[in-house]
Amino acid sequence: MLLKNDSTPVMTNVQCDVLAERIAAVLRQRKTIGDERRRQEQEYRRLNSERALARHYKLRGELRKESKRRNQEIDRVYDAIMSANAAT
Repeated sequence: MLLKNDSTPVMTNVQCDVLAERIAAVLRQRKTIGDERRRQEQEYRRLNSERALARHYKLRGELRKESKRRNQEIDRVYDAIMSANAAT
């Protein structure tokens, strides 16, 4: 619809409402997509940290056997030093 002596189009209330509803629908869709992306990123980070922890505990479990032997050796040296200090 055009006003008299004006070449710029003017929207009717119905057209404004339709346009506003279309804009609102696009914004809702973008919000939904953003929420889904954030959820997927959170899930990826959670799974990635679980995998990292699993690797850590696996390595720690393998090193624990070696460190048990090392600790026994250190304990023997410590006991030898302490008994030598006690004897003097």
